[in-house]
Parts: sequence; structure tokens; C-alpha cells
Amino acid sequence: MSTHNVKRFAFGARLGLALVATAALLCSAGCAGRGAEQSGGQDSAAGASVAQVAIVTPEKESDHGWNQQGLQAARAAAETLGIELDEHSNVGYDNTETILTQVAGANNGLVIAHASGFNAAGHRVGLQTGVPTLVVDFENNVPGKVATAVPQPQEGAYLAGVAAALHSQTGTIGVVASAENMNWFLMAGGFAQGAYSARPDVKIVIAYVGPANYGDSAGGTNVMNQVIAQGADVIMGMGDGATIGYLQAIETAQTDYPISYIATIGDVSEIVDEPETVFASVLWNFTDTYVLAIKDIEAGTFGTKTYELTVANGGLTLQAGPQFTAEITAAVAAASEQLASGEVRVVRAEDKAAVQAVIDAHGA
Repeated sequence: MSTHNVKRFAFGARLGLALVATAALLCSAGCAGRGAEQSGGQDSAAGASVAQVAIVTPEKESDHGWNQQGLQAARAAAETLGIELDEHSNVGYDNTETILTQVAGANNGLVIAHASGFNAAGHRVGLQTGVPTLVVDFENNVPGKVATAVPQPQEGAYLAGVAAALHSQTGTIGVVASAENMNWFLMAGGFAQGAYSARPDVKIVIAYVGPANYGDSAGGTNVMNQVIAQGADVIMGMGDGATIGYLQAIETAQTDYPISYIATIGDVSEIVDEPETVFASVLWNFTDTYVLAIKDIEAGTFGTKTYELTVANGGLTLQAGPQFTAEITAAVAAASEQLASGEVRVVRAEDKAAVQAVIDAHGA
């Protein structure tokens, strides 16, 4: 997707195994009978052929983050399985339940409610319509009707923290979040833990644009400038639409040293003027999750388990930019193996206080 020739490294020691497992799963799906008429609302306990799925997102794909990755993964899953995709992007957060209900009634065998803010509405729609609905970060599965995808973003951010600490020239690195969101807290905490593991004396500056300012580009610029002013030269941003503001601040920063950006969830390399601006990207890949969810619907097991995105299964990877050195590459690869094997377990910091506690505990 990038217009630059950025060298990419997908770290995750077990990604190959995850892909083999997925390939085997898809091969076993050959007798699913996708030509049958769609049966949205059918009792999934008995299994139902899926000919079309839908994804609903709050913002456009151009956020180069959460919405981008969800839409791209849904397309990839549909293409892999040879089924139709019904896309509904940029629906916002008003009238969510009405929109999801309408989508569920449009001949879809699965509705992907791709936003934490859609969870409650998505859960109700799955229960009321009987159409299998996939929500995120909710942990309230209902067999045949509702299942949950739960990323473990602290793992991907841990890798980013390792790389950032080793790359920093000033000894200060930063985190900017567009909202006070659990996934953003998890990533901030994971980033700090990874950074301290690689460089115990590193300083970390954390700032928030607002309680729910996901698309606030102007606010993103202002807060990013504040973090840069405190000496941070490698900064991880979590934003959706606010990401545009982060990048504008970095590209116009007046400092005696370069400022490097770490993107999260999606790939922003195509929207920067200089490839070197993007030091790394923590990518979230939902493709395998969507494929597994569809196969579980057909097997009659949807809603009986939670789908996780981890470093071990390839759902979380670190994409490296051109500034990665051999030392950083080796350090991230080693950290990936430690996460995949369980040798390193990242503490889940689920709120602002918990993130601060990670930093305070290190400084004690």
C-alpha cells in the first residue's frame, strides 16, 4: 500500500506456524458449500453456510489505523474464502443499534461490529436478530449469536518500546493517545515496559488529546507539539483521525534532532513526505480472526470462544522503517520470541492510573 520502498520486517516468531494453521483450516473448508442461499438468523448451533459478511466501522479507511485495518482484513478474509463483503464505513456512533440491525437483515451471515463503541449495541443485535455478530473487547460470548475479538495490544507495543528506547538520541521517548481508551492504555503500558527492558534509564512522556478525541487532528497536532517540546524524539501515536495531526506536528517540528513516529494499528507510510519519519508501525491484523469466525459459524461453534490477536499467532507484528539498525532488529526479534514463548509476560495496564503505576514502579 505504501508508495515508498520501505523495508518491512514482520516480527512474530510463530507467524509462520499461524499461517500454516490458517492454511490447513481453509483447506478443510472445501466442503462448506458456499453456493447455498444465505441463511442469516438461522440457528448457528447447527451450522450455516456463509455467503456474505458485513463490516461496520465508525470512521473511514483513510484514518490509517483502526478502521483501515478492519476494512482491509474483512476484504482479505472475504477474498480468501470466496464470499461477498458488505461494507459500511464512516457510520459514526449515533444510531448504532439501528444501523447494525439493518445490516444484520441484509442477507449477511456475519456482522462485524468493528469498534469498542459498538459493543453493547452489537451484543443486543446479535441476541435479537440471531445473526452472528462479532464485537471487540467485550468478553460476553453467546453461543451461535455473539463472539468477541480481543487484541492483546500491549504485546505489539512492547516490541515498539524496545525499538524506540534503542533508537532515541535524547533519551526521552513519548506516547500520545487520542482518547482514554483501554486499548490505548494497554499499548502505553506495554510500550513503557518494552522500553525499560531495553534501556532502563529512558524517560517516557505520555499525553492524551482528550477523553474520546479519536478524530481530532488539530488536537493531535497541539498535544504532539507538547510532547516534542519535552525532548521526546521517538513518539508512538494512537489516534485514528488524530494521526494526521500527529504527523503534521512531527514533519514541521523545529528541533536539532530528527523526530521519529511509531504508528499503531495501521500503516501510515503512504501519507508522509519522508519515509524516515515513520520509524515503525505496530500492525493489527484481523484477517485470521475473521476467517476463523466464519468457519466457526459454519461449524456451529461460533460464540463458544474468544479470538485473540497476539504476537505468537501473527495478529500483532512490528513493521520496521528504514531507520532500523541491525541491533534494533535483533533486539525486537529476541523480544518477539520471548513473548511468543511466554518467557516475557507484559502487564496489562487497563486505565490511566495503571499506566502511570508502570512508570512509577520503574522509577522507584
